[in-house]
Amino acid sequence: MDGCIRWASDRRCLLGLCLWLIVSTAQAVEPRTSMRSEPKAGVAPAQAPIRVAALSFVEPDGSRQPVVEVWSNGLVKAIEMRGTRQNPSLVTLTDRLSQTELRELHQLLIGECQLAIQTTESVRESLQIASQQRQLTADIEGAAATEIGVLTGPKWHTVACPAVSILKMRFPDVAEVQNIAIAQIRLQNIAAMALVGGGKAADLHAATATHKLQETHPDAGEITRHDLMMVRRLPNGSQFVQFRYAGLPGRDDACLVCVTHSPEGPTRVSVMESPTVVR
Repeated sequence: MDGCIRWASDRRCLLGLCLWLIVSTAQAVEPRTSMRSEPKAGVAPAQAPIRVAALSFVEPDGSRQPVVEVWSNGLVKAIEMRGTRQNPSLVTLTDRLSQTELRELHQLLIGECQLAIQTTESVRESLQIASQQRQLTADIEGAAATEIGVLTGPKWHTVACPAVSILKMRFPDVAEVQNIAIAQIRLQNIAAMALVGGGKAADLHAATATHKLQETHPDAGEITRHDLMMVRRLPNGSQFVQFRYAGLPGRDDACLVCVTHSPEGPTRVSVMESPTVVR
């Protein structure tokens, strides 16, 4: 029985990947400009890009904060919240994933994290069982829910889980929560890369963060663009860039490294030990 389920899951993953690749490859070979205003006879127009992955946070009152969308041509649309809580505004910044990065994202979301076969209801049921077994509550008052959408074949599928950053630590044996947490971290990284200005800008911030980290932890490893987790613009014009350093294998030295650029003063870098929440 397990073999049948695994075969069906792998088949769905392969079919989904084929759809991602068919659409994205067609757009990759599409010329950027054309001297003709009408398509040639007998030639079908290039397929329009479609959304293949998305991340949002849903507050307890039902309000939704979109974070990022990834499209089949590699386009990344990251949504930045600006203004104040009373008068917010959303700004969309863009980036682009390579075909290799698109394939890797599909493999992560559909293959490793199994998001195509998870549902919000199955996540809730697994948490209820774990809550009873561990005698720990899975209800975190006031916490936002992570909602991830993925393209599965021709259909758009969403799965949600509340308080992911807390519950993944409270219930380490609940695979569904761990999978959503992994997917959330990757999609947040993709969003942050767009918000910070792309890969080269992320590398510069990562070098600054590494320098500060190794001042206080000389044997620490290197922070890279893949550790970038969050970018925020403050009302005074400052930019707040946060990395999550996972630590070296076998050591409990994970931390957050925050780089703040201010128009009124020098860049500040701080190291926060033992982070518990990214979002």
